[in-house]
Amino acid sequence: MKIKLIPRRILQLTSAVALAASLFPAHAQPQQTAAGAQKFLSMLAGDGALFVQAVDKASGMAVLEGTKVTVNRWLKDGVPQADGPYDGGSTRAITHKLQQPLDVLKAEGIDPRANVDPCTTRLETFTKENLDYTRVSRDGTAVKETFFGYDTLPFQDTVTVKFEDPNVRYAGPYYVAWGKATITRGVEWISATAQHSKHVSHLLYKIKDQDMADRVEFAMKFLKASCDKTASTGF
Repeated sequence: MKIKLIPRRILQLTSAVALAASLFPAHAQPQQTAAGAQKFLSMLAGDGALFVQAVDKASGMAVLEGTKVTVNRWLKDGVPQADGPYDGGSTRAITHKLQQPLDVLKAEGIDPRANVDPCTTRLETFTKENLDYTRVSRDGTAVKETFFGYDTLPFQDTVTVKFEDPNVRYAGPYYVAWGKATITRGVEWISATAQHSKHVSHLLYKIKDQDMADRVEFAMKFLKASCDKTASTGF
């Protein structure tokens, strides 16, 4: 029998290729984990794509309490005077609903005891919505008793509306316990139930792109499946 020898140079080359393959493996899809899903949500929060809808448990609405102060002053040569019509003005209590959900500034896998927990998402929120305003009008006229009788005179009407700070009333943090969360997908939003001591709340993702929405929904449902304690029973 004739044995064919392999040249040393070819053996060295083969060994080098094998070594390179072991040192630099082909790029593989990262393993899907709860920690990875948490990182994905954190990146969405950083991009301004996550929100929290919070409402009061009693009323079922996100309502701010405030005051409306009206000050009326007679105008003399365009200058406001010390008194005015309609008893000089009024003050009354008012309420107003928040028009937008809260922005999620930060999402991280931390539980209410400040422990790292891939099955809980801690949400820090903020809103730029400001309902306060001041309006000044000089278009009004009213009847005033004068030395010569009754005259119709101009007056300045200043209305100041001020509400409590929504970032105080609806302050976080909010938490999503994924093992117990209810996840729903509608036409405009994907939502997951969240927890807060004073408010009924939901984590929201606004759907703009269906492909990304599919990824967000999968990440949320993956967290729920991974963190459901009953899953180990097989039922």
